[in-house]
Amino acid sequence: MKALALMVLVLGLVCPVLAQAQIPGLGDITNALQKVKKTKDETARVAKGASGLSLEEEIAIGDAVAVAIVSRYGGVWRDEDATRRVNLVGRALAQYALRQDLQWRFGLLDSDAINAFSAPGGRVFITRGLYELPLSDAELAGVLAHEIIHIDQRHAIDIIARGEFWGGVTGLLADNNASYAAFESVVGETENLILDEGFDAGKEFEADQGGRELALVTGYPPGGLRAVLITIDSAQEEPGEVFSTHPSTEKRLERLPDEPLP
Repeated sequence: MKALALMVLVLGLVCPVLAQAQIPGLGDITNALQKVKKTKDETARVAKGASGLSLEEEIAIGDAVAVAIVSRYGGVWRDEDATRRVNLVGRALAQYALRQDLQWRFGLLDSDAINAFSAPGGRVFITRGLYELPLSDAELAGVLAHEIIHIDQRHAIDIIARGEFWGGVTGLLADNNASYAAFESVVGETENLILDEGFDAGKEFEADQGGRELALVTGYPPGGLRAVLITIDSAQEEPGEVFSTHPSTEKRLERLPDEPLP
């Protein structure tokens, strides 16, 4: 029950009102994991998709990974204006995402690192360090759209489904200790993939291109992400952590169209 204990610790640090504004439903994560442990009615589960995981399983994994992200990166950043702005931009983009079966959640992390993350099930995070570069709305849209594409294209879920973490385990939400242990193992490996190893360069470039198109469809200038990368690449001082699990900004810029900066 390590994940559940960690969750209780994280939730204790979050102001309930702000948590509801920033990541609606974050306060329900405890109940979600209890449901994972206690689920008995198999008929209530959503039919499995092509990935081999049901939507319910994907969301449960994503919620648990989201708790780990919040814990590692300083907790939730309690700034109402920033919270509102990230949610307005993020939800506008999510209206045009492919995955309309998800309830998209957007949150800010209280960390100086310059980074952004996504977890399965529609959970997207941006650090305070990246938000305070500062970012225009178009640049913020470029960053969030990149993370949305990772979820839209099921980058993490596909790796799980290929068996690299999963090992052929099925019924992750079944009410028995063996299945719950398998669930915790999948969560741990997914957390390691997102926070430590990162996706391969091909998936990151795909998220850059797809994010550019998503921003454009939503009504933002398509050069937002490119502007962010140029700002980071031309910084006078070398920041601490900068997109630690992503390819270099130079390589990413080479693959994005040379468009006017917003």
